[in-house]
Amino acid sequence: MPTLSAFIVEDNPTILSNLVATLEELTSVRIVGSAPSEEAAVRGLHEHATDLDLVIVDLFLAAGSGLGVLEAAQGMQMRAQRVVLSNFATPEVRRRCLALGAAEVFDKSRDLDALIDYCDKLAEA
Repeated sequence: MPTLSAFIVEDNPTILSNLVATLEELTSVRIVGSAPSEEAAVRGLHEHATDLDLVIVDLFLAAGSGLGVLEAAQGMQMRAQRVVLSNFATPEVRRRCLALGAAEVFDKSRDLDALIDYCDKLAEA
């Protein structure tokens, strides 16, 4: 199975560390970068825009918002799929994220297996 290059936007260091370890151990994902804020994420996405297969975005960041990251990513020439991983995956938030180009929205507390399955399917495609 091909390896996916991924970028994670997450401001909680513990969650980021656990997510990186989980994805790299259980899927064909290699994390090539991460950012804790909207500004750093947009800068990182510009740097890696042509190299990425997947971008995983949290919505509530220490500075800025994941919605701003999704909006900025819409204007970039990226082949990467963008997904949201948040504790606030309400129906309205899901609609907003999908409108901003997210392929999927996953709830951190209950959809980690679904994110892993998504990564596997993306790698197979």
